[in-house]
Amino acid sequence: MAALALLATVYAVFLPAAWVRTELRGAEPAEATFHAGTCVLGRCSVTFPFHGEEVTAGLPLGTRARGHAEGDTVEVRHAPGEPGRVALAEDTGRGTVAALLAVPGGATLVTLSAAAAYVRRDRRTEDPADPANPA
Repeated sequence: MAALALLATVYAVFLPAAWVRTELRGAEPAEATFHAGTCVLGRCSVTFPFHGEEVTAGLPLGTRARGHAEGDTVEVRHAPGEPGRVALAEDTGRGTVAALLAVPGGATLVTLSAAAAYVRRDRRTEDPADPANPA
């Protein structure tokens, strides 16, 4: 049961992260100032001009900072009219999306393999035709 809860959490985290990057692939580009943090956990942000104002927006979960430091200038893509939905431009490519989708796919395979091994183990202990276990 815990494996299913973990699997559901993986899907709930990684699928939306991949979807955001796919949506922002062709969005409006902007030059932004990078603010360091734990980017993989979604705890870094950028500040960029939007309609004459400076907007600070958090980068999505799974962002790979790739050596960016506090104060670096980076290119971002933001949704038109929604400056809060932003991603690093280099993080919107097909490779990043594929990597984000590979995580839940791999987690599913591991969960299915573990479940199959568990079921197989239970069947062996209950097999009445087993010569070591005369009935």
